[in-house]
Amino acid sequence: MTDSQTTTTTTGKIESLLEAHETLSASADPKPEDLPPHARVVVHTDVPYAPRCRFFPGKAKEMIGAILKEKLTGATYDADTAPMCVREITDAIKAKLKEMDLDRYKLVVQAVLGEQRGQGFQMSCRCFWDPNTDNYAHESFANDSIFCVAGAFAMYLY
Repeated sequence: MTDSQTTTTTTGKIESLLEAHETLSASADPKPEDLPPHARVVVHTDVPYAPRCRFFPGKAKEMIGAILKEKLTGATYDADTAPMCVREITDAIKAKLKEMDLDRYKLVVQAVLGEQRGQGFQMSCRCFWDPNTDNYAHESFANDSIFCVAGAFAMYLY
């Protein structure tokens, strides 16, 4: 293809695009399928990329500690009621965290409850997240009969 043929082809494409633009400009409300492919750009201006309100682990840790003390002070371990007790604890923590008004955050609460027999216990977790917006808080409780470790994770949804 020679330079003159390339110029003619390019000029023809530009003219056809201009004609399409003039035709669409004349119509009141063009439909996206009527637009040429290069003009089908959708701009989202209402997507928040930064959280309005952030998750503060210090506040969450205080809330978790207060709930654990409230639910477990004076409690003794019973294997039959332990699953229900853990469910009550996690639901209470999640409800309290929702009161923090964390828009667009996914909240995950995890708790482990066990009988205290002098043993050691370690709990760990892994997650892939954005360190600028996501965070976690955890707290533990122990008495002569029972131990509990609870953690709350807040991940911002983009």
